[in-house]
Amino acid sequence: MSHLLYLLRHAKSDWKKEAVSDFERPLSKRGVADAPKMAAWLAKQANKPTTIISSPALRAYQTALIFSHALDIQTQDINFDNRVYAASLDTLMDTVRALPEQEQSVLLIGHNPGLDLLLQVLCKQAKPRTDGKLMTTCAVAKIALESQWRDISDKHCVLYSLSRPKEVL
Repeated sequence: MSHLLYLLRHAKSDWKKEAVSDFERPLSKRGVADAPKMAAWLAKQANKPTTIISSPALRAYQTALIFSHALDIQTQDINFDNRVYAASLDTLMDTVRALPEQEQSVLLIGHNPGLDLLLQVLCKQAKPRTDGKLMTTCAVAKIALESQWRDISDKHCVLYSLSRPKEVL
């Protein structure tokens, strides 16, 4: 049985606002503009996500709310997982391994550098842009996790697409 894993780096955050901490940094104007457009684009795709797991950091939280609305996922059904904020590659791998069997299509919303590392480990064919960036803000990677996906290796994962706002919108 194949599962779909969507990786989403949160929308662009605002470095200019005085947040108390990195965790409380909100979306920027560009982030607020890009997220609904990318969410609407994702909602039109085949096999759209039916479950959301997100970092609880404010910028990821705001992104998750926007995407949940477009995907018709109830806000209370979003799993805000503290482990996803500032997660190491091992923590993100454990998060993916722990996905319930019944969840066929999951959207994982997080941060870099963790998502870049996860995507590179899962899908060796993932290539950065010419500026070296792989998961730009609000980028969506669509990955098929094949039958032995809990073993998580590039042998069991196929990158269907890596879509960035500037390429889609």
